[in-house]
Amino acid sequence: MKSKESVFLPLVGLYQATCCSETKYLGRDDLLLMILDKGSIISGCLTKSSAPSAPIMWCRKNFKSTLKRGEPIVILVNAGNANAFTGKEGQVACQRKADTLSNLFNCNHSNIFFASTGVIGEKLQVQKIINKLPILKKSLVNNNFSSAAASILTTDTKTKICSTQFMINNHVVTISGFAKGSGMIFPNMATMLAFVFTDYSIDGKTLTALTKKAVDNSFNKISVDGDTSTSDTVFVSSTRRVKIKKNKKDSNSFNDMFYEKLLLVMVNLAKSIVLDGEGAKKFIEIEVKKAKDKKSAREIAFSIANSLLVKTAIAGEDPNWGRIVMAIGKTEKIFNMEKLKIFIQNQLLTKNGSVVKNINEGKLKKELEKKYVKIIVDLDSGKYGFTAWTSDLTEQYIKINADYRS
Repeated sequence: MKSKESVFLPLVGLYQATCCSETKYLGRDDLLLMILDKGSIISGCLTKSSAPSAPIMWCRKNFKSTLKRGEPIVILVNAGNANAFTGKEGQVACQRKADTLSNLFNCNHSNIFFASTGVIGEKLQVQKIINKLPILKKSLVNNNFSSAAASILTTDTKTKICSTQFMINNHVVTISGFAKGSGMIFPNMATMLAFVFTDYSIDGKTLTALTKKAVDNSFNKISVDGDTSTSDTVFVSSTRRVKIKKNKKDSNSFNDMFYEKLLLVMVNLAKSIVLDGEGAKKFIEIEVKKAKDKKSAREIAFSIANSLLVKTAIAGEDPNWGRIVMAIGKTEKIFNMEKLKIFIQNQLLTKNGSVVKNINEGKLKKELEKKYVKIIVDLDSGKYGFTAWTSDLTEQYIKINADYRS
């Protein structure tokens, strides 16, 4: 039916409220509460960092627990403080928030999920957050999710929202999501939070599988600076309000249709994060083709995506393909240099183990003035491929991160 960027299509059974917690920012909302009605389900993918934040540890535990279907699901998000590397105090903070939310919404602790983003290592002023929870409960609404998307931002310059509506067996299904992320971006996943919601009735096991698959093909393809966060979180939830009669054959077909649209939303949000990378001016797509295996294709793509020399060359609109060769070689993956072909903006630059003659450098530099840059690496060694998305690296990135805690 329709897909909308920057618009969150509301869903029956989903509510949000925001406020200023006064823990980090002044004059803007930085605390978000979301409630899903009884009967809803939630799945998620969390950072693989070995130094996870307290909210990540809390959610890891809860995803292993049994969700209480007869109780609401509660999601609380704060921006400005990651509650990471805060020791037992950080875990106690989660417990205290959960105790309060459990009493406010009559739900089990296993139905409560947290996400935090911000500075690592600073103590969370948890009492200030707890004091705001009754106020948030009274402010819950079923719309205005643009304020929800704005409340979770840190160094981001814009909100990232995407929705789609489509038909499955004459029923209208909605998927809406929003995300944040600008720096410390690299799988798995990236410094990012993403919250995606649907009304499609699906079982928890299938939703979990489709969530992981969609994350692998969206958020796990992006990098801004090659740094993996302590707090990366993707939640996908369903209110299960749109119930469609289906047999086993129909179920697989309908779930495939749902996955296609779920992936569409996640890819849109992932690309929006790259486009809003700290100090970024360009979106770079790196496609590795004909690798001998998927792992090699992925490693080469991200070696190029995370190369400071490649990123700064693109920022300077310099078609320095030698830096791409360097990034490929440093992976130590064996390939035939005689077969290697490198394209920038669809112009062939290398073949037969050397540079192509008569490259039109002037035309290529003009092409690199564009916001979107495409690099293709054809290894001609197999049948596997991988595409990574990244941004260029400018002086503004240094300024933003040098001043982050001030």
